[in-house]
Amino acid sequence: MAAIVALLRPRTVLSKFVSGAGSWAVQYPNYGHPSFALMLEGACWLSVESAEPFLMEAGDYVLLPATPGFRMGSDLDALERPTLRVAEATPVGEVRHGIQEDEAAVRMLGGYFLFDPTNAPLLVGLLPTVVHIKANDPGAERLTWIARAIGEESTTPRAGGDAILTRLVEVMLIEAMRWRPAPVHDAAPLAGLLAGLADARMSKALRLIHEDVSRRWTIEALGDAVGMSRAAFAARFMQVLGVPPMEYVLRWRMALAKDMLWHDGLSLGEVAHGIGYQSASAFSAAFSRSVGVSPSAFARADRTTASGDRPVPVEASLTTNNEMGA
Repeated sequence: MAAIVALLRPRTVLSKFVSGAGSWAVQYPNYGHPSFALMLEGACWLSVESAEPFLMEAGDYVLLPATPGFRMGSDLDALERPTLRVAEATPVGEVRHGIQEDEAAVRMLGGYFLFDPTNAPLLVGLLPTVVHIKANDPGAERLTWIARAIGEESTTPRAGGDAILTRLVEVMLIEAMRWRPAPVHDAAPLAGLLAGLADARMSKALRLIHEDVSRRWTIEALGDAVGMSRAAFAARFMQVLGVPPMEYVLRWRMALAKDMLWHDGLSLGEVAHGIGYQSASAFSAAFSRSVGVSPSAFARADRTTASGDRPVPVEASLTTNNEMGA
């Protein structure tokens, strides 16, 4: 999981306190960048996209890897009549919802950050739309500490703050990816990266792929490494991760290749060797098929857009599927 977070290069953290009093509800459109929220006091309802609302209580943590449209409110009745809002990426002391003059019944820390656009689709395809970690779940206390530290660093600028914020967000993402939901009767089975990391054999296979990407992996080799037959391993990997193992290997290699081309300025031969291709031509052909452009064109792409972002084909993510409170 650390290898995935490293590829995402999270940066530019902004957080703010959000409070509410009385009966209130707000609705935000799709934001697209990752965000998180830590409930400090009270409770409120959150509904992401068209999903059923759930209650966020004191000590709960929520991560939205791509922050789709959502509604948030004091009660379910108010949630049916939200006020439309637009997230503002500007520092403010506190955002207040509902009655302005009353003492806050709800208070949370909300924040957002950016992923490197080169591999931005990566985490979105590997994680659920919403990661909701309750106050009594394992790991919640560490996430609470990290989120509070992010709030302190982002609201009280000090020397070295940017570097500290980057590291804190990296640790926060790793902690969130370690989380395992408690079993719920009739709940849909966990799938994707969280499921892979929770499965002892699939987790070992993922670790082997990530740590030795240049090895000429086969289904047989991975199955042997985790003590499974070829057929059983392929079926289990597909069931848990939602993508065939060799497709996962290919997409992981392409994600690393994009990072090397974009950030390190390596030659095609160096990149090819680093991710397990015997020649630059073989790598170039695979990259073009997977990403949709040649590696040379990708490396030469404009880096001077106003936002610093550029479109990255969805096909380059690792799976085929799949600002809080501003």
